[in-house]
Amino acid sequence: MYFKGNETIYSQIAEKIKKKIFSGEYPCGTRLPAIRDLAVACQVNPNTVVRVYQQLSEEGLIYTDGTSGKFVTPDAALLSQKKREYLRGRALQFAREAKEAGVSEGEALTLAAAALADVFKADNVL
Repeated sequence: MYFKGNETIYSQIAEKIKKKIFSGEYPCGTRLPAIRDLAVACQVNPNTVVRVYQQLSEEGLIYTDGTSGKFVTPDAALLSQKKREYLRGRALQFAREAKEAGVSEGEALTLAAAALADVFKADNVL
Protein backbone atom coordinates (compact mmCIF):
# COMPACT_ATOMS: atom_id res chain seq x y z
CA MET A 1 0.00 0.00 0.00
CA TYR A 2 1.30 3.45 -0.92
CA PHE A 3 1.15 6.02 1.90
CA LYS A 4 0.93 9.79 1.57
CA GLY A 5 3.44 11.70 3.67
CA ASN A 6 1.01 14.32 4.94
CA GLU A 7 -1.32 11.91 6.83
CA THR A 8 -0.67 9.34 9.51
CA ILE A 9 -0.32 5.79 8.23
CA TYR A 10 -2.99 4.43 10.54
CA SER A 11 -5.53 7.04 9.37
CA GLN A 12 -4.82 6.13 5.73
CA ILE A 13 -5.34 2.43 6.44
CA ALA A 14 -8.53 3.19 8.39
CA GLU A 15 -9.78 5.31 5.47
CA LYS A 16 -9.11 2.47 3.02
CA ILE A 17 -11.00 -0.04 5.17
CA LYS A 18 -13.90 2.39 5.63
CA LYS A 19 -14.18 2.76 1.87
CA LYS A 20 -14.20 -1.02 1.48
CA ILE A 21 -16.95 -1.28 4.08
CA PHE A 22 -19.00 1.57 2.58
CA SER A 23 -18.64 0.21 -0.97
CA GLY A 24 -19.81 -3.24 0.06
CA GLU A 25 -16.47 -4.89 -0.70
CA TYR A 26 -16.56 -5.80 3.01
CA PRO A 27 -20.31 -6.38 3.54
CA CYS A 28 -22.08 -6.53 6.90
CA GLY A 29 -20.82 -9.41 9.01
CA THR A 30 -17.68 -9.98 6.96
CA ARG A 31 -14.57 -11.09 8.81
CA LEU A 32 -11.74 -8.59 8.37
CA PRO A 33 -8.14 -9.61 7.77
CA ALA A 34 -6.25 -10.73 10.86
CA ILE A 35 -4.09 -8.05 12.46
CA ARG A 36 -0.83 -9.71 11.45
CA ASP A 37 -2.03 -10.43 7.91
CA LEU A 38 -3.09 -6.83 7.34
CA ALA A 39 0.15 -5.56 8.88
CA VAL A 40 2.17 -7.72 6.47
CA ALA A 41 0.04 -6.65 3.49
CA CYS A 42 0.44 -2.97 4.40
CA GLN A 43 4.06 -3.38 5.48
CA VAL A 44 3.40 -1.78 8.87
CA ASN A 45 3.85 -2.72 12.51
CA PRO A 46 0.95 -4.84 13.88
CA ASN A 47 0.38 -2.14 16.53
CA THR A 48 -0.63 0.20 13.70
CA VAL A 49 -3.34 -2.22 12.62
CA VAL A 50 -4.46 -2.62 16.24
CA ARG A 51 -4.93 1.15 16.36
CA VAL A 52 -6.84 1.11 13.05
CA TYR A 53 -9.20 -1.59 14.27
CA GLN A 54 -9.64 0.20 17.60
CA GLN A 55 -10.66 3.41 15.81
CA LEU A 56 -13.10 1.57 13.52
CA SER A 57 -14.55 -0.22 16.54
CA GLU A 58 -15.03 3.07 18.41
CA GLU A 59 -16.87 4.39 15.35
CA GLY A 60 -19.16 1.35 15.45
CA LEU A 61 -18.10 0.05 12.04
CA ILE A 62 -16.53 -3.17 13.30
CA TYR A 63 -16.66 -5.40 16.35
CA THR A 64 -14.59 -8.16 17.91
CA ASP A 65 -16.09 -11.63 18.28
CA GLY A 66 -14.01 -13.14 21.06
CA THR A 67 -11.08 -14.93 19.53
CA SER A 68 -12.76 -15.29 16.13
CA GLY A 69 -11.49 -11.93 14.90
CA LYS A 70 -12.79 -8.59 13.76
CA PHE A 71 -16.03 -8.30 11.79
CA VAL A 72 -17.96 -5.57 9.99
CA THR A 73 -21.03 -4.60 11.98
CA PRO A 74 -24.18 -6.47 10.96
CA ASP A 75 -26.18 -3.22 11.30
CA ALA A 76 -26.80 -2.11 7.68
CA ALA A 77 -28.72 0.98 8.82
CA LEU A 78 -25.76 2.12 10.92
CA LEU A 79 -23.39 1.60 7.99
CA SER A 80 -25.69 3.62 5.74
CA GLN A 81 -25.77 6.46 8.29
CA LYS A 82 -21.98 6.37 8.75
CA LYS A 83 -21.49 6.40 4.99
CA ARG A 84 -23.68 9.51 4.63
CA GLU A 85 -21.80 11.21 7.49
CA TYR A 86 -18.47 10.35 5.88
CA LEU A 87 -19.50 11.65 2.46
CA ARG A 88 -21.05 14.80 3.92
CA GLY A 89 -17.76 15.49 5.69
CA ARG A 90 -15.86 15.11 2.42
CA ALA A 91 -18.38 17.38 0.65
CA LEU A 92 -18.01 20.00 3.40
CA GLN A 93 -14.24 19.86 2.98
CA PHE A 94 -14.63 20.55 -0.76
CA ALA A 95 -17.09 23.39 -0.09
CA ARG A 96 -14.77 25.05 2.43
CA GLU A 97 -11.79 24.79 0.08
CA ALA A 98 -13.82 26.23 -2.80
CA LYS A 99 -14.98 29.13 -0.64
CA GLU A 100 -11.44 29.80 0.59
CA ALA A 101 -10.30 29.85 -3.04
CA GLY A 102 -12.85 32.57 -3.79
CA VAL A 103 -15.14 30.35 -5.84
CA SER A 104 -18.83 31.30 -5.92
CA GLU A 105 -21.47 28.82 -4.78
CA GLY A 106 -22.68 28.41 -8.36
CA GLU A 107 -19.17 27.76 -9.66
CA ALA A 108 -18.54 25.26 -6.87
CA LEU A 109 -21.74 23.41 -7.78
CA THR A 110 -20.67 23.38 -11.43
CA LEU A 111 -17.25 22.00 -10.50
CA ALA A 112 -18.78 19.33 -8.27
CA ALA A 113 -21.30 18.34 -10.96
CA ALA A 114 -18.54 18.10 -13.57
CA ALA A 115 -16.40 15.96 -11.27
CA LEU A 116 -19.33 13.65 -10.55
CA ALA A 117 -20.08 13.36 -14.26
CA ASP A 118 -16.45 12.51 -15.00
CA VAL A 119 -16.32 9.82 -12.31
CA PHE A 120 -19.65 8.20 -13.12
CA LYS A 121 -19.06 8.41 -16.88
CA ALA A 122 -15.70 6.68 -16.43
CA ASP A 123 -17.48 3.85 -14.60
CA ASN A 124 -19.77 3.29 -17.62
CA VAL A 125 -16.96 3.00 -20.16
CA LEU A 126 -16.30 -0.56 -21.32
